[in-house]
Amino acid sequence: MARPSFTAISLQPLAMAALVAVSLSGVTASGPTFELVQPGLFSASGAMPNAWADFVNDGDLDEFVGFRGRPNRLYRQDHGRFEDVAAAVGLADNAETRAAAWGDYDGDGRHFTSVAPGLGLDVTGVTRQVSWIDYDNDGDLDLFIAFRDRRNRLFRNDGDRFTDVTVESGIGDTRKSVGAVWFDIDGDGDLDLFVANQNGDTNGLFRNGGGHFVDVAREWGVDAPRHSEELGGVVPAVADFDGDGYFDLFVANYGPSALYRNEHGRRFTDVTKAAGLFFEQHATTPSWGDYDNDGRPDLYVAGFLVNVTHYPDHLFHNSRARDGSARFEDVLPALVNDHDASHGVQWVDFDDDGALDLALANNDPAGGHYLFRNLLPAARARQSLAVNVVDGKGRHTKPGAEVRVYAGGTRRLISSGLVDTGGGYCSQNVMPVHVATGTAARVDLEVTSMGKDGRRVTKIEKVDPRTASRPLVVAIP
Repeated sequence: MARPSFTAISLQPLAMAALVAVSLSGVTASGPTFELVQPGLFSASGAMPNAWADFVNDGDLDEFVGFRGRPNRLYRQDHGRFEDVAAAVGLADNAETRAAAWGDYDGDGRHFTSVAPGLGLDVTGVTRQVSWIDYDNDGDLDLFIAFRDRRNRLFRNDGDRFTDVTVESGIGDTRKSVGAVWFDIDGDGDLDLFVANQNGDTNGLFRNGGGHFVDVAREWGVDAPRHSEELGGVVPAVADFDGDGYFDLFVANYGPSALYRNEHGRRFTDVTKAAGLFFEQHATTPSWGDYDNDGRPDLYVAGFLVNVTHYPDHLFHNSRARDGSARFEDVLPALVNDHDASHGVQWVDFDDDGALDLALANNDPAGGHYLFRNLLPAARARQSLAVNVVDGKGRHTKPGAEVRVYAGGTRRLISSGLVDTGGGYCSQNVMPVHVATGTAARVDLEVTSMGKDGRRVTKIEKVDPRTASRPLVVAIP
């Protein structure tokens, strides 16, 4: 299987490398229980983006962390123990790093070599979200970069180099962008783009029509007009929070954050207050993750204010109201509150026990970048699948593919997830999609991918969660 690549983007010229918490039991009425993992190792301050991938293909997920004020770190995992190997592999860059994305752009197995100028990617600017995605459904990964000080850029992968298609694609938003996420909002078989814009700018929602993008944010109800330059969008996150089969959108904002329900691929509706998610602060990073494997994605939201080490974070548990609708309750554990985030937030099952763990990054001088193990009881933890979506050559070229789990032999949807296209504060992971299986003894798995022929569904039926491979590899022909 081809190894992933890595891109680290900082305030310096773009550098692409061909790498381009303690209690007795799991979930309680007051929320989950975590324990800290190697807290001394993860205590360094200044961390901002964090992104996960198995860069040596040994079966363990590794973590890259970008820093301000100290060299970047790459933590290689060896069966639950982590060691910083950034200096050894040439990634201990001292430049302030605001974005990090793993992606298999060439599938050649080589890593950690700066190749940006030779590939047509020698660009500069104040960068934020960077994403590897296949916007034109040609089977290889293209590169999107959001900027704070110039128009956003899209580079098409042409094999031996990248071609700037920003102008002809219509994606060159000139607003002050931060976060972005790609997903098929309308079910037409290609990836669309939501961009969160700051400093009083409205958001963008760029609908993909055969490689040409049109901003439909206002028509779709997600433009979010601001009344002050102090307000704006920061980072979006996508999940099917209400279990209707359509992927919804949460946007962390300076000001009131917002939850938008996808109305069957026709538009979005703001349901923030109805879902119990209304709060107003300097929110930075949301990340969805089903920490208790009940099939309903929960939501972590980080907050940030300069010189405030523990500006409020939130962990919203997704429960069901009496009328059957989703309802959220803040259950942030004290241990996490004391070691919280300002920027990076990732849900990741690093120990492969079936329960999502939590990795945070806080750039305050008194902050850290801590890793928390989820102490979900073993039986509950195994009520999940880790789905590794690859193409027919074993490459991770399917960001944006949709994973759904149904009760065996029925169309009762249990849970769903998305192959990562960006989030967690301007980051992108290459790791399996975590989906819950509930109490079902057998489940049917469906992966919907995008290709030249539109949306393609790959099915695996009668999967037993107790005996299924971890990860369960699904190859898209």
